[in-house]
Amino acid sequence: MASTSTSTSTATSPAPARTTASAASRRSARKGQATRAAIIDAALSIARRDGLEGLTIGVLADRLDMSKSGVFSHFGSREELQLAVLNAYATGFVDVVLRPAVARPRGLPRLRALLENWLSLLAEEIEAGCILIAGASEYDDRPGPLHDALVGIIDGWKGELLRAIGEAQSEGHLDRAADAHQLVFEIYGLMLMLHQDARLLHSSDGVLRARAGLARLIDSKKSRRRS
Repeated sequence: MASTSTSTSTATSPAPARTTASAASRRSARKGQATRAAIIDAALSIARRDGLEGLTIGVLADRLDMSKSGVFSHFGSREELQLAVLNAYATGFVDVVLRPAVARPRGLPRLRALLENWLSLLAEEIEAGCILIAGASEYDDRPGPLHDALVGIIDGWKGELLRAIGEAQSEGHLDRAADAHQLVFEIYGLMLMLHQDARLLHSSDGVLRARAGLARLIDSKKSRRRS
């Protein structure tokens, strides 16, 4: 029995080494994820100020006090970094604008929450800049992955607005005959004007005017049964 016990002990002795290696691997993975998140956060800040085209590996390395090779180890190219920044912005947009609104009742409460959340986000971005709005100017005539990513994000958001308007029509809150696509077009126009009015013209009442415009636009499409 003693020899069997010794054999078993010998056979299982490498397990602690494997466990230690696995723990080290997990710590390394967590550290890598944290570094990547810090890079993206810094890149978002730069892209808001300078646009996606102003985002370079060198500028980012200087901001983070990292080597260029250190940044490259997380992003194989500048374009991959720019795409990661776009994806991070889109994820944050969903968390701040869409997700809280979806928790509201279907119909006008949800649509109004979507618009108010979007307006609030734009108001916060007046100083820093909106990556989506700036990106549209940077890549509107430049085919490629960044152009396609921007189109996908904006089309997806317009689709959510259309869905919310359609639900409000189904609930009888908005006129079923109202052109939902035209309504989205006019909503987008107000938001774009807010960005220009506040950032380029430095108007102090842009947010108030945009909010008033959105309210008037939605009220004009209310179902007569609810008037």
